[in-house]
Amino acid sequence: MKKVIFPLLGVLVSVSLGAQTLQTAYFSDDYTYSYRLNPAFHPEYSFVGLPFAGLTSGAYKGDFALNDIFYKNGKERVTFMNESVASAKFLDNFKSGINKINLESYTNLAAVGFEAGGLYNIVDVNMRNYASGKLPYDLARFLKDGASTDGTYDLSGLKVHSTTFFELGITSSWKTTRKLTLGMRFKGVIGFVNSYIDMDRMTINHAGDNWTVSSTGVIASAYDGYRIASLPAYYDPDVPLIDFHRTKVGKPRGIMNGYGVGADVGILFDDSSWQLSASISDIGCVFWFHNFYGHSPSEAKTYTATYPKHQRGDALEREFTDMGVLLGDAANFIMEDEYQTLGLLPLTVRLGAKYLYLSDISFGGIATFRYDDVCPFWDVRGSVSYLPMKHVELIGSVGVGTLGVSMGAFANAKLGFVNIFAGTDNLIGTSGTAFLRSTSGAPNFVAGVNIIW
Repeated sequence: MKKVIFPLLGVLVSVSLGAQTLQTAYFSDDYTYSYRLNPAFHPEYSFVGLPFAGLTSGAYKGDFALNDIFYKNGKERVTFMNESVASAKFLDNFKSGINKINLESYTNLAAVGFEAGGLYNIVDVNMRNYASGKLPYDLARFLKDGASTDGTYDLSGLKVHSTTFFELGITSSWKTTRKLTLGMRFKGVIGFVNSYIDMDRMTINHAGDNWTVSSTGVIASAYDGYRIASLPAYYDPDVPLIDFHRTKVGKPRGIMNGYGVGADVGILFDDSSWQLSASISDIGCVFWFHNFYGHSPSEAKTYTATYPKHQRGDALEREFTDMGVLLGDAANFIMEDEYQTLGLLPLTVRLGAKYLYLSDISFGGIATFRYDDVCPFWDVRGSVSYLPMKHVELIGSVGVGTLGVSMGAFANAKLGFVNIFAGTDNLIGTSGTAFLRSTSGAPNFVAGVNIIW
């Protein structure tokens, strides 16, 4: 897109796709990155994580599936804004109230794990992104029909947060007794991007060529690659509005737009037949420098606008551009000076139990609660682990949570000096309003290859 109206469009429809940590892998005895789930866990070998290939994960949970946004029109991939997608077909995928989404991604850039001084130690560098949102039903209706259909659209309660940061972690675990293991992980955080939009109230009325917008809310982003343009407000030439049409996104001047610290703690009790465990992850915060910040005007604004269809580029580019023009004209924010804020990391609590039924079969259960200031969620999952042969482990799971029912699978194998693993929490599962909905619209995966010895 030539005219990028960030961070509004970026926050709303381009939050990066990614993953919650794979819950199905919680009871794997040889999962290299089990310390991410509980720092008291660690593999029974030393390892080196290959850059990017060591661990890549991605997941999405929401009240609608991603294939409710993107469609096939012949051989071409299009968005819901394409004329080939009927309005009723698109809107039937959304709840009448607030629709929730959760996304998270995790990429291991480098890692090394080794035993020294009676401790198992891990040093790693990761890139993480997480996003969550509350999207009113009328947002979908406005994006689909707002440019062409008269009516009133209530976007009150719209809230989307997205964060990307780099993490340097140091993990140690040790046995305090023969059966009890403790683990701690400390991490430094370098914040790259933090964007959010919070609309307490937003009503849009479309009548012919006239639009009346009444809203109370804020928009902000910490990313020094923005080239922010402004224009005078319609009702007050001395008050600058953010001009989304001329605001550009370029390369960042630097990598740090925030900094912070965090910690994970965990405990494991293992008496051979039973394992009981608990952990708390992401205890910490990040201090952000928002160079892009604005609040909506306090009084209603009426203006005239037209939305020409863009002809250049492929279908996805044209439709995202049109979507950006629509959002950019409807959402007006008064530009303010730079803004600093303290944001919490997404605190996650896990409680687990595992029973070794036979030498090659075990049963487990895990309860997960993730606190998020936009969309907190919980998940309770049962699992069965099976070792068909030495150094090969297969795990299946069934879970139920805030956003429905799902089934997961995980496989881990040690082949000489190589460890390979792959899995998903959503082999069959919900991503929205339908029970056991197709996973094609709800990606969820973890995979990696590491050197071990």
